[in-house]
Amino acid sequence: MAKAKFLNVLLEERDPEKEAVGFFGNWAKHSIEQKQKERYDWRYENSITKGKKQIIDGDYSQWRTNNVIAGYRGLTKIVNEVNIRYGITDQMHYDYLYGSVRKQSYERAKAETDKEKKDRKKQEELINLISNYYKYNNVRTKEVLKILTAEQIEIIRNKNNKGGVK
Repeated sequence: MAKAKFLNVLLEERDPEKEAVGFFGNWAKHSIEQKQKERYDWRYENSITKGKKQIIDGDYSQWRTNNVIAGYRGLTKIVNEVNIRYGITDQMHYDYLYGSVRKQSYERAKAETDKEKKDRKKQEELINLISNYYKYNNVRTKEVLKILTAEQIEIIRNKNNKGGVK
């Protein structure tokens, strides 16, 4: 009797060496091999932001480069500009970014936390309140906020209350 062949989802014959054979089977060896995958090569992104020009191989990814470069503060406009031209070659893409980005050390943009967002909203609300009350611009309003006490701000808030449902 012939041995049954098992097929995977892609209708390829399954490899018995990589199949789990119980708790202490080959799966542990296979999972270690999977974890030792080749790490991503950052040479293109580093050369765009820091200096030396690279020759484009077959492993250049426009999406990956855009994703990494857009994470830096101040570079999203340049990445958006190159995204508009979606039909360009890898070499043209790299050359545009290499020529447009200033060579320096960039800081990654951090996502705003909920607490930071609430604090910012509260500060914007105070600035709007004071600027409407005193008819000041934003720069002068920030100076006044440093001087005013919490009681004075509360009095201004009560005077500025126009009623109605929020």
